[in-house]
Amino acid sequence: MNPRARSGPSARSLSPVGPAWMLMAPVNPRRPGAASIQSPSAREPSSLFDRRVHEEALTRWQRGWSAARGWTDYQQVDDVTVVRVGEPERRVEYVATEAQATAAAHLALTDSNPPGTSWLAITTDDPARLAANLKPLEPLRTEWLMTITLADHASHPVPPPYTLELSATPSIIDAQIYGYGEIAATGRMSVLHTGAVADQITTTPAHRHRGLARALMTALARAAQTPTAYLSASPAGRPLYESLGWTTLTPLLVARTSTNY
Repeated sequence: MNPRARSGPSARSLSPVGPAWMLMAPVNPRRPGAASIQSPSAREPSSLFDRRVHEEALTRWQRGWSAARGWTDYQQVDDVTVVRVGEPERRVEYVATEAQATAAAHLALTDSNPPGTSWLAITTDDPARLAANLKPLEPLRTEWLMTITLADHASHPVPPPYTLELSATPSIIDAQIYGYGEIAATGRMSVLHTGAVADQITTTPAHRHRGLARALMTALARAAQTPTAYLSASPAGRPLYESLGWTTLTPLLVARTSTNY
């Protein structure tokens, strides 16, 4: 799917969790404490409201994405969120809106990481323009920051003969669908006070086009017990999420430092 090891319509990647308790049946999908982003006031211009919504959604997504990955070492520098990833091919990721794109680019170009290992994720209404302005950084792809009110999430059952298994810690829900003696689909959702974030939603090639990703997302949405959820969708994943009721907020340009210097 892309250099972040996606193999199907997906958000971000899956990592194992520690001791977990099993969810044997759907539970009440509402958990108090994670308020939805509010509508614009009569005095607030729509452009300013959109910018505020994107900033807040980006922060909520980053917090949940980091939690799903176990990347708890992050901080704010010049209004840019610096996530210490620590992987050999991606040491750090700078997360920002386009208003902070220059600051994010400066941080990436001046850090001490090897070429190609400092990544950026920047919201923008024009990925092509931003990619041109970020040179010599290397644009990788465009994703889409999406959100949903989970009460409005479409419902799809697990098709027979497949079976679903959910396991969870207080802040992480993992889902696996089994069929024909193997794991057919996997996914993860982190659940924080800021909302839920869907991580990698992956169906293995032999089991695609059977409704497993929709069933997996249905199960995660029911189990999350929080009003609002976010994800970053790949080009292949975006139509799937739209069919389930997710709304696109803004494109998200993914870039990195060039390997050519």
